[in-house]
Amino acid sequence: MSDKIKVLVVEPMKPCRVQEISDTLDAMRQIVGGDIEAVTSIRYASAIVCNENGKILDLPYNRPLLDESGLLPLDILRGTFFIAGMSGEHFVSLTDEQIQRYKTLYDNVMVLTSERPENQAEIAPEAAMPDFAVSCQITFHMICEDKASPASYDAFISHVTGIFNRDDTLAERTVGDLDFTFRGRRAEVRYTFARQDKDEASAEMFSKQCVLDVQDALEGYGCRIEKIDCIAEELEKDLSRGREPQEKRKKGTHHER
Repeated sequence: MSDKIKVLVVEPMKPCRVQEISDTLDAMRQIVGGDIEAVTSIRYASAIVCNENGKILDLPYNRPLLDESGLLPLDILRGTFFIAGMSGEHFVSLTDEQIQRYKTLYDNVMVLTSERPENQAEIAPEAAMPDFAVSCQITFHMICEDKASPASYDAFISHVTGIFNRDDTLAERTVGDLDFTFRGRRAEVRYTFARQDKDEASAEMFSKQCVLDVQDALEGYGCRIEKIDCIAEELEKDLSRGREPQEKRKKGTHHER
């Protein structure tokens, strides 16, 4: 008797949907319509499972295959595919966070047509979506007492800033400096995140997911994230078009209260 795993099924021209499937090769072949091919992501412990002959069979265009940052399209996936979690070499159920991440990602990059796009854009152009400035605040609680002293605040600032600079998406889309405020064992980090998306809720969800993706690293300093607040505001067209790429931030601004 086979086990069931929870996956995200992605069909051409349709929103993503969650489905429980048997973890058998026959069940997976039935979803993709033939022999399977898996594109794995070590960073996100997941795999995109598609028809390995999608191009040869000229299956309908579905979604772009994106790089680890979720920004750069590498190829176009053909036909229905699904996303599963990975544990070692085995497919497992997706977590709720993984499901939300991939739904947010792939519901927003649907290929415009299921036919072969000879003379038109294959991927919904990012420029067609509105620009948002997302005001973000991460609230930390210092678990270790020695981490909650004025002498350790600079080390905490360096730790958080370093993670933001090393993560491609955060480094590219965080506008300006990180702003730090300390109140005893509580630390607050505020910043503005630039995002093009279909609406405010999607921009906020993407911004929050970017923090969740590095949560383990952020909490490695001896603290716990208590809350992540993201509030998106659409920018006016004439202002958003003139936005220049931001340089990577230097050490954050430090405030004590």
